[in-house]
Amino acid sequence: MNLPRLIIADEIKAGIVSPGLMLVYAMANFGIKMKVFLCSRPESDARLLKVVANIESVSIDSYLCGSVKNLKTLFQYFGSEDALNIILTPLGDRRSDDLVQVRPEAVDLAKSLDCGIVTVFSASASAIQTANMASSAINELDPDGAMRVLGAIFVSPQNPREYQLLEQEFGRRTPVLSLGYLPKEIERVIPPIDGLYGDGVAMRMLQIKSAVLQLVSNPYQVEWQVLEAFGHLKEEWIPPIETRLMARFLKVALVGQETLSLESSNAAEMFKFMKCSVVSYDPLNDPFPKDADVIYFPNIIAGRYAADMLSKESFVTGLKQAMISNKLLLATGSSAPIFGKFFVTYGEERGKIEGLGFFDFHGRFTAPNDKTPSRKVEIRAISDSNFTKTDEKLKGVALNYVQISNPGNVVHSEWAYRDILKDVELGVSGWERGYCFVTDLQLELWSNFDIVNRWLALRTKR
Repeated sequence: MNLPRLIIADEIKAGIVSPGLMLVYAMANFGIKMKVFLCSRPESDARLLKVVANIESVSIDSYLCGSVKNLKTLFQYFGSEDALNIILTPLGDRRSDDLVQVRPEAVDLAKSLDCGIVTVFSASASAIQTANMASSAINELDPDGAMRVLGAIFVSPQNPREYQLLEQEFGRRTPVLSLGYLPKEIERVIPPIDGLYGDGVAMRMLQIKSAVLQLVSNPYQVEWQVLEAFGHLKEEWIPPIETRLMARFLKVALVGQETLSLESSNAAEMFKFMKCSVVSYDPLNDPFPKDADVIYFPNIIAGRYAADMLSKESFVTGLKQAMISNKLLLATGSSAPIFGKFFVTYGEERGKIEGLGFFDFHGRFTAPNDKTPSRKVEIRAISDSNFTKTDEKLKGVALNYVQISNPGNVVHSEWAYRDILKDVELGVSGWERGYCFVTDLQLELWSNFDIVNRWLALRTKR
């Protein structure tokens, strides 16, 4: 089979819409059919893709997937043979005008998925400094001489003349093709993450959309056809060893997937992979999905909307009835606090807000903050539960804007988790009651197929 694919590794500036997203928006405007994957991106990127270009994305990460096989299975399942499969990943961290500390994600993905990389560099005032920086970074991305880096795009030259000087200096130092530049005037500030949800979001995106139209109005600004063609250089795909699992023909309702989610579409794709039917349930506007076998809460922007959700009688009554009916409930990330006795939100001074009361813990929300990254963690089950068995492992993310307190340890925690990069224990999580399981960690379900499949088997299709 063939899967046209390409990695775009870009420099990201805090608070600014990333150039990789701008390239994807422009390519969509040119009519290029794409599937988009995000690796180690800010949470706002997935939401921006949705509200600006109506593009669903999936998160793909060599570490969080747990193995190359799982990574390739996810990529193959969500990817498309008749579209360009784009993977956006950070290039690295700028240390000075002439130094970028390259991050490992792009090389790891290029090796695992056997595809090329296009780099996107921020230009400094000096063409010589920028060319030196870009050449050095490319050498780090291609340490074994495999020619993984296919092209480079530059950001923020003030005018065509500056870019011409930069292109000449860059061409003297590396054989990598320069594909053009993104002018500084198309830079746009990312709205606060709360501004990416709710009424009026389309109006708030007009500035970003105008920048995209400005970019596509000059079709020679970037070598768009060459950029697309790079994705077809290594389109032959060697499938991973097939994962054989019992199909689970269940109906899964994803709470807030379309309207409130802070995640990409990994959970939805996982349940589809298990042969489940998936529906998105908006708890603020939709009737409760009483016919669903599974209610799954992804990491949603609950800090803003939890009180509104709990004010909906159909939502509260539906969940309580689902508990009584032994339906499978799984709540992750910032969805978890609403299942406790009470929680405190950020912003408005509301004091304590009463939760569902399924568990004795209480929670606190702070505003999501892309400047303080959450941590990738390894999760280990420390006892048997309805979701995991002792010593089974999952991967996930410990979020920096959700806190669960368990006064007096009156509720037993099912999991321990640690920061694998620093090899330090971070805490405990995971609580169960009947067939309801909640965790304040954002889970990567693709890191362990067997756990998800066995958990779904607890619900017999009626």
